[in-house]
Amino acid sequence: MTQTGRRFPLMRLSALLLTAGLLLSGCTGGTPAADNSGAPDGSPLPAESVSPTPTESTDFRKYNAYSDVMSDIYEMDGMLAAYFTVVQDQPEFALVEGMDYSMLEDVFYNYIPLSIIMNTALDYSTEEPVYPEQDALLLELEQPYSDMCDALGELSDYLSFDRYVDDNMAQAAQLHAQIYEAVGPFDQAAWPFVESMQVLDQETEQLELDRLEAEGMNIALYSRMITNICGEMDADVWAQVENAESLPALDMTNLESLYTQYQEAYANLTAAMEDPEQVEKVYSWSSDEYWSDTYRDNFTTAIADVNTAIAAFMEEARSQADYSQSYEQFYTAVSELIDQYNTSFV
Repeated sequence: MTQTGRRFPLMRLSALLLTAGLLLSGCTGGTPAADNSGAPDGSPLPAESVSPTPTESTDFRKYNAYSDVMSDIYEMDGMLAAYFTVVQDQPEFALVEGMDYSMLEDVFYNYIPLSIIMNTALDYSTEEPVYPEQDALLLELEQPYSDMCDALGELSDYLSFDRYVDDNMAQAAQLHAQIYEAVGPFDQAAWPFVESMQVLDQETEQLELDRLEAEGMNIALYSRMITNICGEMDADVWAQVENAESLPALDMTNLESLYTQYQEAYANLTAAMEDPEQVEKVYSWSSDEYWSDTYRDNFTTAIADVNTAIAAFMEEARSQADYSQSYEQFYTAVSELIDQYNTSFV
């Protein structure tokens, strides 16, 4: 059995966590600047996309490369949202009242833009399967993406090595101008690409779920269900907090429904992981003489961490407590589960 699965992109949680951390940093001297990064509201657009043929030989390598670009856009959007929480969203450099430039250190520390992500996607752009809309949008994104990577990379270098302290923020205005100039073209190209990928994601996701069910790969199937549900929870929370000036109490109606679905999927997953026949179907857990136990143990730990984190988040959100830390733990756990899924099944 070969690994031909469809990779998971990262979730949108990163932007929420970066901005929430700054909003809850204890600075109350002013109102944070509105996030003008142009992010969509999460609803899919009625765009036409071509899906891979649902056969056993479906090759998701091109989709996975495009998905990596989408994940990178989410990461950069989170950094921009955090940046404009501290710095005024205007052409002239100025800090938001009550904010300090040093708050950006943790956000940008050691960020290294990886040009290979875009270059790999571009290499696939002329190959099969053809995604007419996504292929065209990727080409339009190439230069704005590169410019934004450069801007964020230079800001990271400035913050990570305390150069802003050494020169008393002398270069802050110049770096701000570079970022501000790059944001508009980046938003105009990035979000149409993300929106088109969301449509393609829905189509290819159902294909992958159908494939896993048909092949009786229940561990992968229920793992995907869990990650999909976590993504829906992320979207629900994001919709409630993205325009808030402080961390709000959450409407739990939909979250409770999703949590019930999660608990059912988790029960099915744990049962499958205790079934030797199901474990045997996980190629990386049964075929690698040296690493099989490690892959399985890492995945087991990742799903256990998700279960612990999501329970803690739900408890705090229900009681209207400060759920920012538990949600950060939830994000970290889900991100690790995504990594372990992609390692074990893709």
